[in-house]
Amino acid sequence: MNAVGGTDVLRVELAPELEEVAAARELVRIHLPDVPSDVSADAQLVLSELVTNAIEHGRSGPVVVAIDRRGGDVVVTVESVGAAPRVGPPDEWRVAEAHEVTGRGLGIVRAVADSVDVVKSADRLVVTARITV
Repeated sequence: MNAVGGTDVLRVELAPELEEVAAARELVRIHLPDVPSDVSADAQLVLSELVTNAIEHGRSGPVVVAIDRRGGDVVVTVESVGAAPRVGPPDEWRVAEAHEVTGRGLGIVRAVADSVDVVKSADRLVVTARITV
């Protein structure tokens, strides 16, 4: 894990390893100690799901996480290598049915976050989730 950037936005580069998911959750708690505990828990859950998806479904390469407090919102962004063609628009994200083995992460993100934006390019996927404090 490598911290990058200025003081308001925490940007961290994570290795593409599932062990880094817990570190990403901890970053929310450390960087945003003054947000209510329920908002912190929601931000940790959203970040955890997005980082897990980036590691499991992205191509090998670092995952960049940004955590920011913008006015009354907590904003988390996850950037990964790979176009992720199976990632559709956030308004289509649903939690998988109980009998399905996978497919819950993006639906959970959509359910918990107040807004989600996705930017795709040929070799990058950037997902930004906003949670109102």
